[in-house]
Amino acid sequence: MNQGNADSDSEIPERNQEKVKEKRFDTFQLFFTILPAVFFFISWLVANVPIAENVIWVSALFIVILAIPSYVFLYRWVGLRLALLILVVFSILPIAIEAVGITTGFPYGWFYYSENLGYKVLGLVPWSVAFAFAPLVLGSLSLASYVTDDARLAIPLSAMILVWTDLLLDPAAVLLEIWIWAYPGPYYGIPISNYVGWFLTATLASTILHGTISGKSVQISQLDSRLASSHLLIAAFWTGYTVWTGLVIPAVLGMLLFIILYYFVVIRR
Repeated sequence: MNQGNADSDSEIPERNQEKVKEKRFDTFQLFFTILPAVFFFISWLVANVPIAENVIWVSALFIVILAIPSYVFLYRWVGLRLALLILVVFSILPIAIEAVGITTGFPYGWFYYSENLGYKVLGLVPWSVAFAFAPLVLGSLSLASYVTDDARLAIPLSAMILVWTDLLLDPAAVLLEIWIWAYPGPYYGIPISNYVGWFLTATLASTILHGTISGKSVQISQLDSRLASSHLLIAAFWTGYTVWTGLVIPAVLGMLLFIILYYFVVIRR
C-alpha cells in the first residue's frame, strides 16, 4: 500500500514538469505569433508617419531590438563564451566587408550609406550594421540545418536564404534612402552585383558559423530553431513595409519567407 502511494507520488512531479513544458511551449508560440503582428503594424507607421529628425535613432533602435531574440536564444543554446565569440565575429565581419565594398566596389557594387543610421565606423559603415547581420546568418543556417545535415549543401542553401532575404530588404532600404547605389540596377534600382556579393558574403559567413559550432565536420549540427526568431521578426517588419509602400515583388517574396520562418520557428517546434 505504501509502495503504491510512493509510486503515485513520484509520478506527480513528472506530470507537473510536463505541464510546465507544455505551458512554456504555448507561451513561446503565443509570443512569436503576436510579436510579428506588432512589427507588421509598426511597419505601417514607418511607411506612413513622417519621423523627420528622429529617423536616425529610430532606425538604429529597430535594428538592435530586432536582433535581441536571436542573441538571447544563442546564449541559451551554446552558453556565454561561444555566444560572445559568434556575436563579436559577426559584428566585425559585416562592418569590415561593407567598408571594403564602399571603398572598392567589391563585392556588392558601388554604394554608400546615407546619414539615416547615424554614426559611421571609419566614416563609412553605420555602427548599427554590427547588429543587423548576425540574426540573419543565425536564422538562415538554422533553417538550412533542418533541411540537410550535409554542410556542403546546408552552407550554400543558407546563402540562398540570405539572398532571398535581401531581395526583400534591399528595395525597402533603397526606398528609405538608408543606402544609395551609384549605378542603379534593374531590380528596384539595385544592381545584380549586389546579390552576387550577398551570396559570396553569406557563403563565407555560413561557413564561419558552421566551423565555429561544428568544427571541420562535413556534417552540420542541427541549430536551435529559435535562433531564427529574429529573422522571423525582420521578415514580418519588412514584408509589412513593402506591402504598405507597394513594392510588389519584395512583398510577395517576404510573405513566402515569413510563412516558412513562422512554420519553422513557431509551429513545428
